[in-house]
Amino acid sequence: MPLDMMTMSAVAVTVTAVLGLVLVFDWARQGGSAFVGLWGFALLLMSAGIVVAAVSSRAGLSGLLVLGQALMILPSCIQWYACRQFSHRRPSVIYMLVGPVGFLLAAGSGYAETFDDRLILLCGLIAAYSFSAAVELAYANGEQLPSRWPAVVLLVLTGVSFLSWLPLIAAMPIHEAGAVFSSSWFPVVILVTVLLRVALAFIVLSMAKERQEEEQRVNALTDSLTGLPNRRALFEAADAFGHRRILGGTPVAVLIFDLDHFKETNDSYGHELGDAVLKVFALTVAKHLSPRGIVGRLGGEEFAAILPGADAPSAAESAEVVRRAFARSAAFINGLAVGATVSVGVASDVEVDTDLSGLFRRADAALYIAKRAGRNQVALLESDDQSFVAAPTAAIRTSPSRLKPTPPILPRRPVRIA
Repeated sequence: MPLDMMTMSAVAVTVTAVLGLVLVFDWARQGGSAFVGLWGFALLLMSAGIVVAAVSSRAGLSGLLVLGQALMILPSCIQWYACRQFSHRRPSVIYMLVGPVGFLLAAGSGYAETFDDRLILLCGLIAAYSFSAAVELAYANGEQLPSRWPAVVLLVLTGVSFLSWLPLIAAMPIHEAGAVFSSSWFPVVILVTVLLRVALAFIVLSMAKERQEEEQRVNALTDSLTGLPNRRALFEAADAFGHRRILGGTPVAVLIFDLDHFKETNDSYGHELGDAVLKVFALTVAKHLSPRGIVGRLGGEEFAAILPGADAPSAAESAEVVRRAFARSAAFINGLAVGATVSVGVASDVEVDTDLSGLFRRADAALYIAKRAGRNQVALLESDDQSFVAAPTAAIRTSPSRLKPTPPILPRRPVRIA
């Protein structure tokens, strides 16, 4: 049974308008992604373009038909704009308007005078913008969005579907706008584009939701002041590394940093400058530690780092680099002679183990030693004995450039357990 063109046009307008309203309502209600709002607005424009094109074709109004066809191109341009913006790339309004404006100029100057010529140009422009939108979404930027590639595939299929119109136009030309309603193939391609439109609308909603969930997950694992991973994220990373490490037995080091006399800095200069000191340290530690390292804020003025592949000497050297760099960076902050410093406790292990809590305890004990020795120090506690807290013979080594030989000192405060 052949499809009726009038019925298909009504279905296309209704479905497209409803999808657009749903997306715009979702965007307005939640105040969420502009990606969803722009896509919904594009669908509303598409439904308006279909109405104008269908009415003008039926009434034989060629000038209004050209406007309706241009309105059908503009939604694809907006969708490309939305995809580029979604991928955090700067969109170009000029490129977005080239399609519909070029179409109007071509139709007005006689280069696309017949209905078939304009239809070919329309299909080519929509296909080009669909392929461009697919390319924009392919830029993942490190995001893990499961719906991204289905969206890319659907956009490519949309472009291909419009290109498939070209051989049909060549084999079964329509000639005049009014002949559209007696065409045998036009209702079929409209049905295909409507189905693709529906699928893309749901994928767009899914992508926006996945982006929102990813942002919420990142925010839950990020310290809002410094931008570093928070305590929860750090220990999740420690657990993950510990489970991977069972396969290889690679060395790993843990560094714990404590800003010296931070409470006094807050009391003397105020919390705003104290926050500035924390930010300076966060920038310093992120800059001077290995990119493979995992740095996070434990809370207050305490930070920690996990350095995969770092043995004891290299871990102590890295800690000393951070200590010296911070002393230089924090000598003056906001024009004030703050002179902030940091004490560092270091522990490293080469034993195969899926739990780094022992290293955290040892690094915490080393930090206590560095603070007892006068602060602004790096202390390395070396022991293969996991019961080192009760072992007075545990070997203790400190940064030679800062500390004199110090006898073992056991921590008198509760040790941190990851």
